[in-house]
Amino acid sequence: MQAANSRRRFGRLAGAVAAVVLLAGLGTGPAQANPTDVYVALGDSYAAGTGGSSPAPGSLPGCHQSLDSYAALLNGLNLGCFGATSLAVKAGLDNLSPADPVAIALGSATEVSVTVGGNDVGTGAVAVACTSADALACASAVQGVANALPALPGNIVAMVQSIRQKAPHAEIVLTGYPRLFTIGPKMPPAQKELATTLNGMADQLNATIAGAASAADVGYVSVTERFIGHGIGSNNPWIHYTQPSPLDPPQLALENFHPNDAGYSQGYRTAVNSALKK
Repeated sequence: MQAANSRRRFGRLAGAVAAVVLLAGLGTGPAQANPTDVYVALGDSYAAGTGGSSPAPGSLPGCHQSLDSYAALLNGLNLGCFGATSLAVKAGLDNLSPADPVAIALGSATEVSVTVGGNDVGTGAVAVACTSADALACASAVQGVANALPALPGNIVAMVQSIRQKAPHAEIVLTGYPRLFTIGPKMPPAQKELATTLNGMADQLNATIAGAASAADVGYVSVTERFIGHGIGSNNPWIHYTQPSPLDPPQLALENFHPNDAGYSQGYRTAVNSALKK
């Protein structure tokens, strides 16, 4: 169901950004010397900039894009959408007609980044289950990620093939995800055990994405090192987390476990720019 919903959102997003593409032109890109660079960012909520403080005007509500996304900070076209999987990105690309402004933008792209994989394996379900009091639900969700990981490389390779078809001139990079927690000596033992488990899950996911990038012959951008010392539990966190409450507005729950402005600017933006900068 999630994949189907994200495919529909991608299709609607393509229409929503059409006017943006036409108005902005196709001559902007990351902070690089070449003015003809055209940069497009694809992927999930981490690509969309969910958690950023400035919602993107015209963003579909379901995609939760922000002006603080690394794509926006690098003057790129943000096609990230909350909930997107590698299968949804591939389906969205495969369904674009040649005359679609998004297809035209991709055809002119010199650089494409993709942040995807977390929704494929169910990391969101882990975050919800493991911050509740239900230890069995947490263990089940973590095992679900382990069970889903083997299928991810093939799905990513197939997605990259679709990107190449739509963006034949582009350098393509896949990004990883940060470890969510900074584990300190004052962290209670139960929280430390949970943080260690979730950080290890992020490492496994990143290793799988990096392996898929190698198999697809595209670049891989790690953000792990840039977020060290800035996870949940640190003195200067770059990742949102507020203990859920029934009184919280829905947006707060969406922001949890996503980068904040500093995470997108100092974490993702710098890593992606370094990878793409000539």
